[in-house]
Amino acid sequence: MVNKTASLKNPCFYSYWTTALENSVNAPPEAPKRKPVVICVDDEPAVLESLRIELRRALGDECLIETAEDGEDALALMSELQEEDHEIALVLSDYIMPNIKGDELLARMHQMSPNTLKIMLTGQANLEAVGNALKLAKLYRYMAKPWTPEDLKVTALEAVHSYLQDRKLDEQNYRLQLLNEQLRQANTELERVVNQQAAIIAARTAELQTANQELMHLSVTDPLTELPNRRHFDAYLRQEWLAAIRDRQPLSLILIDVDCFKAYNDHYGHHAGDLCLQQVAQVLRQGVQRPRDFVARYGGEEFVMILPNTDLGGAELVARQVQQALQDRCIVHEHSSASHCLTLSFGVTSVIPVGVDSPLELFNAADKALYDAKRQGRNRIVVNSISKSPTVPC
Repeated sequence: MVNKTASLKNPCFYSYWTTALENSVNAPPEAPKRKPVVICVDDEPAVLESLRIELRRALGDECLIETAEDGEDALALMSELQEEDHEIALVLSDYIMPNIKGDELLARMHQMSPNTLKIMLTGQANLEAVGNALKLAKLYRYMAKPWTPEDLKVTALEAVHSYLQDRKLDEQNYRLQLLNEQLRQANTELERVVNQQAAIIAARTAELQTANQELMHLSVTDPLTELPNRRHFDAYLRQEWLAAIRDRQPLSLILIDVDCFKAYNDHYGHHAGDLCLQQVAQVLRQGVQRPRDFVARYGGEEFVMILPNTDLGGAELVARQVQQALQDRCIVHEHSSASHCLTLSFGVTSVIPVGVDSPLELFNAADKALYDAKRQGRNRIVVNSISKSPTVPC
């Protein structure tokens, strides 16, 4: 067995780590980063000026806004910006332009800057052009002219923030790789200086890996119910939304609220309330059967289900099965206005996301259905089809 106390007193051990820490502390500060750039391309100067004004209102000083009146100018502008080490966060391009059409331009710009998000703005693009842009340029979104200022604002903010978040994650991953490399070199040096420290280093490395895994798990997990948390839900909804667009398959969402939960907490106490939420989580977890089905705690007494490749009827059936499973448990709730046992209210919606702007529209439809379920007396399922008549009480 290694004598840990004696090893830690080894002057070579202290000398190495003291030097490493001093180098870390005295490292020169990073140079200030340039603002990301948004490029607008349209052959009509009035449209370009309108885009510049609306984007400046939406983004403020967060980004630089550059314009080009045709495809060749846009390619030259991107090349010049890249030579000056600018990050190009977003390109908004018209479709009908002289020399180079919008889908071809975005495809060429994608080759130059794959991470840049692309939006096509036009009232004349056909499905083939949009398909080309999606396939060759990884089109972020298609917006029809004339756009509304609010839609442009929301789309631009979402795109820029998405780009910055991706770059931040890339930078963090890169720094983690650097730290891992430094750790590997440190381990090698420690083994050369004091071979008896090898066992301790291996153990501590394993502890760090375990801690990182635990932190990752905690960051996406609700500690009370052990269900995925809202952060995990947001990421998974975006993932399945894109899959549904790609596969042209329905995506269903169920919002669930524990009826009269405040009264339950007030009467039975917060500890009993926690146990109640854990039992509800168990019922919901058992209600999702397929590998891609997903259930999360959205917050407080609200839960949410994501059901890929499931139409409105299938989602309603899942809600009924969960409702019945909780009724079978009959968790006593003497102060509920809906029943003598604990009950749930459900807001159910489904959509094939073709022509639907964002998953927020799906969420809002489920939220509206849940609101109607509670307004109609709780302990019920209300479905809300985005493309059909809004509310059918069940």
